[in-house]
This record gives sequence, C-alpha cells and structure tokens, in this order.
Amino acid sequence: MDTTKNDAVDAPTTSTEDLNVTVLGTGLMGGGIARTLAAAGFAVTAWNRTPAHAEPLRAYGVSVEPNLAAALADADVVLVVVYDAASVMDVLERGIGAAPAGAVWVQMATIGVEESRDVARFAETKGAHLVETLMMGSKDQAENGALTLMAGGNPALFDQADPVLQAISVKIVHCGESVGSGSVVKLACNLWLACITSAACQSVELLKGEGVDPQLFLDVISGMTTDSPYAHLKGGKAITGDFSAQFEVNALLKDLGLVGEVMARRGFRTDLLDRQKALYDEVRAQGHGHDDVSAVALAFASPRDTPGLS
Repeated sequence: MDTTKNDAVDAPTTSTEDLNVTVLGTGLMGGGIARTLAAAGFAVTAWNRTPAHAEPLRAYGVSVEPNLAAALADADVVLVVVYDAASVMDVLERGIGAAPAGAVWVQMATIGVEESRDVARFAETKGAHLVETLMMGSKDQAENGALTLMAGGNPALFDQADPVLQAISVKIVHCGESVGSGSVVKLACNLWLACITSAACQSVELLKGEGVDPQLFLDVISGMTTDSPYAHLKGGKAITGDFSAQFEVNALLKDLGLVGEVMARRGFRTDLLDRQKALYDEVRAQGHGHDDVSAVALAFASPRDTPGLS
C-alpha cells in the first residue's frame, strides 16, 4: 500500500504533544529527522554515540541526552537511524530494557534483508515492538520532512508511529507484514540510484571532455520520458564539482555490498552491480569516501579535468 500526504485518509488521532520521540543516531539523516520532528511540535530526544555530534540539535528544540537509557526512558516511538547492522544491534541490546514496554521501535537503517530479520527476531525475544521504515531521500529531504519510507512489519504497530512517520515523509509504501520486506525494496532502489547517478555523471563528463556545455544534457532530457529529478540533482553536482555530501560514497558502497549478499543468496547475476561497485570503489580510493555519490563523476573525468592528475 502506498500512502501519501495527499491521500484522502483519516488523520491520526494522536497529537504531536502526546508523543515522545527518541532519535538514536544524529548523522546526516537522523539529525535532519530530529529537526523536522521538533519543528512539527513533537517532544524529541536525540542520542548519538559521539554526544558532541548531537549538540547542535539543541538550537532546534531537541533535547540531547548523552546517556542511552535516559534518552529512551519516556519514549513512545524510537527511531533507529544508525549506520549498520552492528550499530542497530548494539543500541537494541543496550536500550530495549530502558524503553517503556509499549514503545514502538522503528528501524530505519539500511542493514540488509537477513540482518533486518535477525533484528526483528531479537526484538521479539525481548518483548519489544519493532517495525522497519527504510528511507529514500538524502539530507535535504530529511531536513524538510520529504522522505519516502518503505515500511515492513506488523500493520497494527504502525498506528502508534504513524503521526511521527507522516511528519517526516511525503510517501509511505507498505511493502509487507514482515520486517525485511521494506529492506529488500530499499536495496533494489539503491541499486537503481547507483546506476542513474553514474550514468548521469558519465554523460556530464563526456560533454566536458568534448568541450560542450554539460548542462545541455540535462536541458535535453528535461520533461522527457527519460527524465529524472535525480539525474538533475547529481548531474548538477558533477557539473559544478560540488561533492558536499547528501549521500556518501561510503554509505552507498555499504548498501551495494548488501545488494550483493541478496543476489548471491538467489544466484542472481551481478555484472551490473559489480561494475557499479568498481566505479564507486575507484573514487573512494581517491579519497572521496565521505563525499557525495556524485563524486563518481571523477571516475569518468579526463586527466586534465581531475584534481591531482596530469
């Protein structure tokens, strides 16, 4: 089921003032989500493994709590926005006992399909209520409540979390009633994201190499059936050379590795995936792991256009 804010659905009966939200992880995505929820009127508490990284959120009305147990003590909804499966398991193992029994845990990190199922089984053994909502969107969408969420898990648990999820998203796609279903959809989407980014950046660099204005590529596809807002976003960054991170190369490579795990389990051919991994690995090796995925343009740049090369 695909739920957008424009759908004619009943509004949630729970007001923002009635829900305490704890955000675990305040990186590019978690920090933006915490700010969005605070602006929407929720009581938001943020925790980060490195407390100093969460401190700037205080200026946006977010309560920053360096102690994990204290951060979870009054939570109605817990958003887990950490980096990988090990981090998710760490906060669950240390935090489940500190949260109220009725809290709904929303796992939002891209951690893989089997890993998501492991997390769900662990939560169940501890009597915790856990669902997943994987995210499509980057830092800007997180800060503006414009994420697309891929949900998996018990539909009944989403009722309590719904006001929170609606506040941070423009669309919620329900992928299945088991945790893991949203994860596999997210991985498929991130493979597409990798491909469209590298394709747009290669087209930009081709025109640069021929001495032609690369903006013409984006002008031509604009409004066509082949158009994509993401091509304009990442192609635009390739044109300007602004690789400030919205979605880091390191994070995409982590996700592509998870795609590979699914493919290997299914015996699925990996030639397209392998080529994408090689391209992003190349720019990471050049020192761009923490830059935006549009830095893949550097894999296609001619030597005279690439900083540090001759």
